[in-house]
Amino acid sequence: MSHKIKIAPDGPTFEALPNETILQAARRNGQTLPYECGWGSCGTCKVGLVEGSVVLIFKDAPAVSPRDARRGRILACQCRPTSDIIITPPAGEWAGMPLPCFERTAELNAVEELAPEIRRFTFRIEGGADFLPGQYAILHLPDDVRRSYSMCNLPDGETLQFIAKRYRGGVGSNALADLAPGSRITIEAPFGVCTLRRKPGRKVFVAGGTGVSPILSMISQAAQEAIDFDAPVDVIYGARTPADLAAGDELGAAIARIPHARYTPVVEAPPEGWVHQQGYVTDAITALVEAPTQAEFYVAGPPVMVNTVKVQLKEAGVPITQVHYDSFG
Repeated sequence: MSHKIKIAPDGPTFEALPNETILQAARRNGQTLPYECGWGSCGTCKVGLVEGSVVLIFKDAPAVSPRDARRGRILACQCRPTSDIIITPPAGEWAGMPLPCFERTAELNAVEELAPEIRRFTFRIEGGADFLPGQYAILHLPDDVRRSYSMCNLPDGETLQFIAKRYRGGVGSNALADLAPGSRITIEAPFGVCTLRRKPGRKVFVAGGTGVSPILSMISQAAQEAIDFDAPVDVIYGARTPADLAAGDELGAAIARIPHARYTPVVEAPPEGWVHQQGYVTDAITALVEAPTQAEFYVAGPPVMVNTVKVQLKEAGVPITQVHYDSFG
């Protein structure tokens, strides 16, 4: 059943189709609402619910708080109307995202094994696709499962590629892994502002596990565009074992084309004769980056890893403006 959404006090009224979030409905009807992550983490899309009822589809969304519930504030990206509703938009000006978001049908063209339980999925997007390296998409998987994955390829106008791991008991990862070539799903993209800054200066890229996906995309961009940062560039990629370093050779090849860049794989369980870093990515940062306050960091990986690196850099005095990371973890 569809429902009407009115933007108060004098805004337009538009329709939300069944299973559409407020943000999806606004975008489809050409109405502008602020957003960033699309995943319930950043809180940019919070609106006031003046009248009507909604259902929150991601009940553990990090941006949801008891205070918002008391004030009648809801996440447009995670709430679906269950009646006609009236909302008030967030206060202040919104500069907008680097690229507008699209929602299109995608067909799975290929699945490539990269490491144990880690695969690269290639989707062809009906009507084309544009994004910036480092951005991510929301995949609408079977049984109303929605999950975010970062693109690992360079924009070509037609395809989106994702590197993802299948986790035992993981609803989202198993829903993606069970797709067969030819399967068709809906994809929303692009989201995120963790994109490559071309300005000169020291750069440190830190990837953990399948967090290599956006790092590979940004490094491939720097290699393709022959960007010279005129300063050292470190790319640190951590995993449990060397076999888990998915697309490591591909990443290393791209790094070799960037001036002043070096690749450092780091594993928790090194085999005999391992000549690279061992331990965690935080250990490698300590060993390789002598003056972290003079560097710009790009971090992607499991939330626990990203948060640990953020704490490490904060304690080292690195301004948060010099640390870029995914907002959907």
